[in-house]
Amino acid sequence: MKFKILFCLIVQLFISSCKSDGDLVFHDSFEFYDIGTAPLGPWSTAGNGLVKVDTTKSHSGKQSVYFESGEGFANRAFLRLEGTPLFPFMYNRITGSFYIWLEEASPDGIHWTMVQGTGPVRDQDYSSEVRYGGQHNKKLMANYDTQRKKSDCWQHSATGIPEKEWVKIGWQFDGNNQLMKFWLNDELIEDLTVIGKGQGCVSDDLDEKWVFPVFEELMIGWVDYQTGGGTRRFWIDDVMFYQ
Repeated sequence: MKFKILFCLIVQLFISSCKSDGDLVFHDSFEFYDIGTAPLGPWSTAGNGLVKVDTTKSHSGKQSVYFESGEGFANRAFLRLEGTPLFPFMYNRITGSFYIWLEEASPDGIHWTMVQGTGPVRDQDYSSEVRYGGQHNKKLMANYDTQRKKSDCWQHSATGIPEKEWVKIGWQFDGNNQLMKFWLNDELIEDLTVIGKGQGCVSDDLDEKWVFPVFEELMIGWVDYQTGGGTRRFWIDDVMFYQ
């Protein structure tokens, strides 16, 4: 309880709500940042893409964060959280949500990610990345990849990512149970639930197992891993985390 109260005090400049009942521990509506620059406070950015606070669209209040990502990994556009006071998450489980207004998703065949949790795998010499994004015909996908081991695994969904409207993206990365779940507008997308193993992998260094990390970093935004997909333009608002 002392930690929770201290957490609320530390981040009061950028948090618009912090419940005492332990459910919602982080809520950033981006109302208190300078317009035209990337958010400060707990956030940093990753990639060569554009990330800035903007008033063109918002889910709540008057401000949100505008992103432009380009073709290929280098031109990704992400907001990143790492370190204290948010990490480590209790039980190594990240449950979060945000609202996104996406102009147009990546075209068919372009693999993309919009939320990713990363960290070292306990008692191993490699790290892993747990992701939600998509690839085929703008349909959603769960994805798992590793550094210093070869994997790159997938589980495809029949559900597409909505465009040109505010939608709520929710997810849970449960590292201790090798479990991930995804919600769209508070509806569980069941074919994106993965427990230990998905539909397949590019490489088999881990026998197609999805071995989750001890989470040390979380990123939200967009990356197209291939070229040829053009530019992604979108807004994110009301980022929340729960315990």
